Amino acid sequence: MDFSDPITAAFIGAAATVLTALFQLRYSWRRELKERERGQPITKKTRRGPVIAVFVLLIAAAVGGFFLSQYIVSLREDDQVSLRAELHAQLSELNASAARLEEARLGERGEIEAGILRAAAARGGEEGVAASVLVGPCRVDSTAASGTKSPCSEQSAVRVAVCARVPSSATVKDVQLYTRFEDAQQSWADSRVQAGHDAGQAKFVEKFFERPDGDAARQVCQGFVNWSSEKARLARVVVKYSL
Repeated sequence: MDFSDPITAAFIGAAATVLTALFQLRYSWRRELKERERGQPITKKTRRGPVIAVFVLLIAAAVGGFFLSQYIVSLREDDQVSLRAELHAQLSELNASAARLEEARLGERGEIEAGILRAAAARGGEEGVAASVLVGPCRVDSTAASGTKSPCSEQSAVRVAVCARVPSSATVKDVQLYTRFEDAQQSWADSRVQAGHDAGQAKFVEKFFERPDGDAARQVCQGFVNWSSEKARLARVVVKYSL
C-alpha cells in the first residue's frame, strides 16, 4: 500500500513511542522487582514510572489510531473518486451508445421514408399524372370596313398548353389526351382522342414538349386549340412515366 508522507511519519512516531513506552515499563517493573527482593523501600517516583509509561503508551495508541482512521478515510475517499470516475466513464459510454443507436435509427427511418416516397412516385407514374384546362370558345372577329364577321379557324384560334408535372428523373412512357365540351356528361374514358386528329373544331397538336420546373421536376405539355365559336372545351392530359 502507498502511504502519504504525513501518515508514514505518524506511524513511525507512534510505533517508536509505543516501543519506548513498553521498554520503559518493562525496565521499571524489573527494577521494582529487584528492589523488592533486596527489601529497599519503593519511592513515589518509582511507583509513578509504570503509570507514566502506560499513559505515554495510551497517548501513542490514540495518535496511531487517529492517523490510522485518517488513512482509512483517505482510502475510502480515493475509492469514491475512483468509483465516480468509473461511473462517469460508463455513463459517457452509454450516452455515446445511445447517440449511435439514435443516429442509426434516424438513418433507417430516412431510408424507409425514401423508399416509401420512391414507391409512391413509381405508383404515381404507373397511374399517371393528370392536368386539365378549360378553353373558352373562339371569338369571331368583325371587320370594321365591311361589317362582316370572320369565322374562327384553327389558324386564328388561340393555342394553349396543358402541362402535367413529373419528377425530373422520370422517363415519359405515354401521354393520353382527352377533350369534351364543358357541359358534356360523358366520362373521360369516352372522351379520349389522338394527337393531331380533329375532335370537333378542336384538337391536340401532334407532339408533346417539355420544360423545366425547378431542380426536382419538369413539365410535360401538350398544345391544344379550340376554334369552336359556340362552346368551351375541357382539355385533359394524363402523363404516365417510370423512374
